[in-house]
Amino acid sequence: NWCFDCESALAEAEVEYQNKVDLAIDVGFEFAEHDKLAHAFNAPISAVGHIVIWTTTPWTIPANQALNVHPEVDYALVEVNSSSQLILGTDLVEATVARYELSGKVIATCKGAALDHIAFKHPLYARLSPIYLGDYVTTDAGTGIVHSAPAYGVEDFASCRANGVADDDILTPVMGNGVYVADLPDFGGKHIWKANPLIVEKLAEVGALFKVVKYDHSYMHCWRHKTPLIFRATTQWFASMDNAVDGSSLRERALAGVDATEFFPAWGKARLHSMIANRPDW
Repeated sequence: NWCFDCESALAEAEVEYQNKVDLAIDVGFEFAEHDKLAHAFNAPISAVGHIVIWTTTPWTIPANQALNVHPEVDYALVEVNSSSQLILGTDLVEATVARYELSGKVIATCKGAALDHIAFKHPLYARLSPIYLGDYVTTDAGTGIVHSAPAYGVEDFASCRANGVADDDILTPVMGNGVYVADLPDFGGKHIWKANPLIVEKLAEVGALFKVVKYDHSYMHCWRHKTPLIFRATTQWFASMDNAVDGSSLRERALAGVDATEFFPAWGKARLHSMIANRPDW
């Protein structure tokens, strides 16, 4: 949990929840590996088509590096006109297509496992986003496909790491103050909250935006500043309390220091002693 005002990570106890209005968007990632899709669905694939995700964090799209589907969920290849197709969770096809104000029919289905590692074009930048399987993907809402920005989501990070993405390859365009790095194409130097509508406009411009609505939901905030937080991957350092150096450990030396100190009020001594004695790492 990261606060832009603190410019620091927050503990769970420092997080509170307030309502926040975000832009919820449905975004298409264009087909890139038509032969692999044809094999997965056992059906002809159109020249133009998209797999569609739903997210309430448009600012994470520039950091997208993958897509997630559930291995056991059914996914549909939907023909929306004579020359275009969509990939959506089968249970969500009817509601989703109606939300896009389109008409379409399912021409083939497959399990999510059949889509593993098939790549799609990133909607904004010249790179590919492969599909990784994730048991945490649900069909309760959205499209049944989750976009993955490993620097800004816990499941995203774990999924990409499990599929061989190294720490050094994870894209981290958002700085500690909430501003994109200067060299990020189109949005460099902009604060992510101000960039949200600009990203939506860019997605519409390139034909990747299928729907945008305002979404009022409970969202994590900093208990000090009352401002919204994000998840942010950071390098964190831990000190071992029990590795012996010169015959004694940091824990032993710290406890000896507590015992040698007079506390006001006196109960603080037992509290700090217990904290140091029982916490494994700091």
